[in-house]
Amino acid sequence: MFHRRKFLKRAGYTTLSAFLTMGFLQRDKQRDIRSTDIAAINTNFPLRQLAAAKGKRYGAAVDSETLKKYPDYAKLIARECSIVTPNGELKWNATEPQPGYFTFAAADAIANFCQKNNLKMHGHTLFWNMAKPDWLPYPPTIPMIERHFNGVMGHYRHSQVLTSWDIANEIIAYSEDEAKASTYGLHKGVKPELIRDVFLIAASIDSSKKFYLNDFSIEGDTWKSRYFLKMIEYLKNNGAKIDGAGIQSHLWFSTNYPFDEKGFVGVLKRLKELEVKPVITELDIIIDTPLPDTIEKLDQMVADSYQRYLDLCFANGVDTIITWGITDRHSWIRHPDWMPQKFKGNPSYHKFLRPLPYDENLKPKLARKAIAQSFIKAAASR
Repeated sequence: MFHRRKFLKRAGYTTLSAFLTMGFLQRDKQRDIRSTDIAAINTNFPLRQLAAAKGKRYGAAVDSETLKKYPDYAKLIARECSIVTPNGELKWNATEPQPGYFTFAAADAIANFCQKNNLKMHGHTLFWNMAKPDWLPYPPTIPMIERHFNGVMGHYRHSQVLTSWDIANEIIAYSEDEAKASTYGLHKGVKPELIRDVFLIAASIDSSKKFYLNDFSIEGDTWKSRYFLKMIEYLKNNGAKIDGAGIQSHLWFSTNYPFDEKGFVGVLKRLKELEVKPVITELDIIIDTPLPDTIEKLDQMVADSYQRYLDLCFANGVDTIITWGITDRHSWIRHPDWMPQKFKGNPSYHKFLRPLPYDENLKPKLARKAIAQSFIKAAASR
């Protein structure tokens, strides 16, 4: 379930630090979710309904075991979401654990849940340097990629539930020094031609689905966002089908560092020019130190952060928001293997990891109300 990138564990998310300040978040007092105008709007409708009213979608990452084990959680997902992303059930180590041997029981359980509850499923992910079986090199060979894509995409070729894929995930290097060694900022050993071929192979198997390139630290004018956009432009110019840019948005908010609002708007504008749809694929929010003195204040900061970030997204062409989980009970951020180092090293900080719309008891938080409010205020998609 918690197949996340190793560098986060080492760095404690420090590479994602160029994000929203609470000073920025609090500037516009008239738009604060605590203001009385929210009382006149029913934010208690399911998020999927509030989103659909504006031609948008809300969803969350799920895993099959949790859906099976916790009926209250499954009911919450079915009520609130119109799309889900499997946490790990479609990654290479889950679908092809041995060369040429494919298994889809866990992923199909999610697909069946979606079918029963009128949800769509986003396929995550086909090509990644992590969550891969030990026998698989990175990058894989073309025959390995062809076999894997044929097996996995072929299995869902006629699915009316699975409508999109992260064809490639986190292909941009983890450090700027590593990125500079490649024309397109890719991981060592990965060539742009290979990524092009990955997309071409996918299209040859099933071109009916939407194809995304997915990555993190794209939320501003950063070295990584520049390489990411450059790679998307390369794919567009070299015959690849690419419909969406997956912007993960594992965000840290703090009073100590700024959010590059202008830079992020520039990223979204460039994606529009390239005719590639921006999609928020893995949203969750951590409040960085200095921490407030109460949970109530922490929850308000998280809520304000969601609202300001989503308001900006909806004003600049984003229609789909997927949070990486829906409840703090099952957040990967709270898992001891992946908890950021500065929180892991200080047990008194653990209670301040409240990154998602619902708390550990599946009760709605201010963050949930903020997301609803952003959907209500958003202009309808055309």
